[in-house]
Parts: sequence; structure tokens; C-alpha cells
Amino acid sequence: FVVVAAAVASLVAGGEPPRDIPVKLRGDFTMQGKIPVESYYVDDSNGGEGTHYQFPRSDVDSMLQNVQQQKANMQRLISLNIGLQSKPSWIFQALLKHPVEGLEVVVFGSMEPYFECICLAHGAKSVTTVEYNKLTFEHPKLNTLTVEEFNQKKHALKFDAALSISSFDHDGLGRYGDPVNPNGDLEAMDMVKAVLRPGGKLYFSVPIGPDVLAWNLHRRYGRARLPLLLQGWRTVTRIGWHERKLDAPKPFMVSYEPIFVLVPEAADENDGGVRAEEGGGGGTAQEPHADRTHDEL
Repeated sequence: FVVVAAAVASLVAGGEPPRDIPVKLRGDFTMQGKIPVESYYVDDSNGGEGTHYQFPRSDVDSMLQNVQQQKANMQRLISLNIGLQSKPSWIFQALLKHPVEGLEVVVFGSMEPYFECICLAHGAKSVTTVEYNKLTFEHPKLNTLTVEEFNQKKHALKFDAALSISSFDHDGLGRYGDPVNPNGDLEAMDMVKAVLRPGGKLYFSVPIGPDVLAWNLHRRYGRARLPLLLQGWRTVTRIGWHERKLDAPKPFMVSYEPIFVLVPEAADENDGGVRAEEGGGGGTAQEPHADRTHDEL
């Protein structure tokens, strides 16, 4: 079996990211004015030249050791029925509830092997990372591909699960050198369906709250765009989910990102009657931590 941990990136277009939404595409990016726009420009493409992130074996081993300790701590807290109210804990809870042990994993859009190490700590057989930028992760169970290399091979690839954490919200904004595309995020979700084997799951998070497009930082998903993003997927589990967050006013730089575990709708008949269930304190009164978005702020 093969797992995909997907924090997806589209094809690399090259060149410095545009500082403003192209005029001809503004209507498509804003869903014809339904989504407000804020400005926060980021260039993670190194001026269109690309970058090369390198992690020697010693760094990966150290990260894996830390993640294994985090996993042990999470298991202890869960056994004590102590509420866990942050995105990192929700990821661990999702993988404990829906194991990836013995599976091969591919990660899209990771600049450091943190999520890869989380998968290995949960027993994944191997992890392949796909990124806009060149990566070197020195570990016998880790492999890397550029997005271009992945696109050349993707029709022959099939996986059993996907992990996309804080990633698809960037697709199509050009920030990482990807082509500017109003539907880049939606196309990324379709791509995952195409590479999942029957019964495969997507472990998934994006910023949730009132809809906003912070150009070119990220999108935040509310009542307008979230249904489009989840179209064609069935929710198996939501961890850390609070319905009221869809309408709670927050600055676009404050991130609330619950974890969804999803399966393609077409897979339902073969998935033993999968039903949605809440988990990880989604129904508690305590507020999740408002983490900064990703690592750029």
C-alpha cells in the first residue's frame, strides 16, 4: 500500500510572483466579488530562481526522535482524556484514529521533513516528498521529487492516503513559483483523487474562517469556498472542528486549521459505509489555539 502525505503544489511557472492579482483574473479569484481581498505579499520562490532545502541525516534523525516523543506524549494525554486543542495535536489524533502503519507515503509541498517524520513515527514504510523547490532529505525511508518530476510520473502513481496540511490554500497564488490560477486549490484536490487507490484517505487542513483571499499569502475558507474545496469528498472525521469558526471574525494572519479526514465520494460504496464522526475535542467549549499561519509570519 502507498500513502500520500500531500501538501500540494502545482506546476512551477518560474519568475517572480506577481504583486497584485492579474486584472483579468480578479473576478475568478474572488468568486465574482463574494470573497474580499487583503494584501500580504510573499516571495518563497527566491525571485523565481527556486531554492534547495537540505536536511542531513543527523537533522532528520533528531527531528524523528522529537516527533516520536511528541507521539508518546499525545498518547498519554489521550489516555487521560485530556482535551488537546491545537493543530499539531489534531494531526497526531487523526493518524492514531486512522493509522498509516506499513504504508508508503508521498508528501507534496514540504520544506522540512516534519510531517514526513510524523508519518514515519506512525509506522509508514517510506515517504516521498514532492515540492516546488529542490529538497534533500537524507534518510533511507525518505525520497524527494520536484513538482516537475512528479507531473511527469503522476499518471503511473497510485497511493493509499494523502496528507495535505496548510498547503492547498496557497495553490495558484504564485507564491512558490507556481502558475497563477484561480482554481489551483480546487485542481489540487482533484489531483489527490486521481492518485488515491480505492479506500484511500486524505488527511487535510486549510485555514478556516470568513472567506478571504490574502494576496499572495493564502486563502481562508468559509461558507463560500469551503464547499467547493470539499466537493466530491466525504468527511470521515473532523478533529478540532468548531462550526462557529466559519463566521467568527479574525485577522487573516490568525490561523484556525482543524483536521479533516476525507475519502473520495466515489469510494464510499467500497469503504464499508464510512460515516462522518467528530473527534479530538471538536465539541468542547475550549477554543483551539489561534496559531500563526504556517512558518512565514
